[in-house]
Amino acid sequence: MVVFLQSCTNNVTQDYSLDDVPIVIDMDEVVTDTLKTNYIRYIPLETTKDCLIGRVNKVLIKNGRIYVADFRRTMTLFVFDMDGKFLFKIDKRGQGPGEYLVLQDFDIQTNGDIYIFDQYKQKFLVYDQEGKYLYDIQTEVFFKNFCLYGNKMYWSPLFERGEAYACLAEYDIAEKKTELLFTDEKYMNELEVISYTDHTFYYSPDSIIYFSPKLSEIIFSIDKYGIHPAIGIKNISYPKPTQENIDFWKKNIGDISLLGAKSTYFIQTVNIYETDKYITFSPRNIPYNYTVLYNKQSKTSYFIHDQKIGSSRVNGSVGKYFFSVITFRFDLRPSDKSIIETREELKNWQEDDNPVIVIFEPAN
Repeated sequence: MVVFLQSCTNNVTQDYSLDDVPIVIDMDEVVTDTLKTNYIRYIPLETTKDCLIGRVNKVLIKNGRIYVADFRRTMTLFVFDMDGKFLFKIDKRGQGPGEYLVLQDFDIQTNGDIYIFDQYKQKFLVYDQEGKYLYDIQTEVFFKNFCLYGNKMYWSPLFERGEAYACLAEYDIAEKKTELLFTDEKYMNELEVISYTDHTFYYSPDSIIYFSPKLSEIIFSIDKYGIHPAIGIKNISYPKPTQENIDFWKKNIGDISLLGAKSTYFIQTVNIYETDKYITFSPRNIPYNYTVLYNKQSKTSYFIHDQKIGSSRVNGSVGKYFFSVITFRFDLRPSDKSIIETREELKNWQEDDNPVIVIFEPAN
């Protein structure tokens, strides 16, 4: 199956304002608070000689399973049940049928099929829910990240010969047609300023995926109606980079220390997840990153600097809960040591064990 890029371009652009979004969160009204929880559960991921995770790059909890991808060290996708028991892994490196050279990204289809993207070979490898190889989908497009929504894929960002030409593309799997989104020239010039490898798509319940362009105060949602502005972050730029800043950074892109490392310029909103009551996200400024928790009922927002759960970063949501990934270190902080000593789920934890998933419900 070969995916060809069509010439048509969708009229979705960045010409939106905060008046176009249903939820606007004012960063000037965010107060500092510690995380309070109604519920918390730790799930240690089983560690065996066949299941050694080098580094956690992406975690999804879908269909009652925990999917953990290590893109860099082991190039492997590990699958666990909701008690942390290891089920199987996909680690088929090579150039034969069902094998990949570079594990760049993955997602899970609604029927449980597993899609893995090999950026080097520009192809998707599709496996069934038990890890059996089914078929390939070959592309002619270079991009970094993707997500699945029904019979559509979304890819971001698209580039050729090192130059980005679209921030997002929508591919119809059944019709084999591709539409380019966010292609306005000014925005694409800004997109090249910072080349972070953070994943662009953030999964939430109720069949919503959030998409956050760089240097944008608007977060978009992907749902059954397509893609549209969903959340606005007001007073997020401190200040927004000028064109002079952007031109300077582009000329010195090889030296990360020159990319505003001592400034507080806003770059991108990351880690956007939602439950029935809350939205959490992190406005990324250099060098500052904050976790913000927004209560949809009270419309109040909090900076959560230390979540008191072993991690300061939210990695996803499932049902009414958020989840984080904890990799306890050899030199345990006092708070980490307290967690291990007081949680029954962690009584058998060892220093070389795989990471721990913590599922929690806020009470702020």
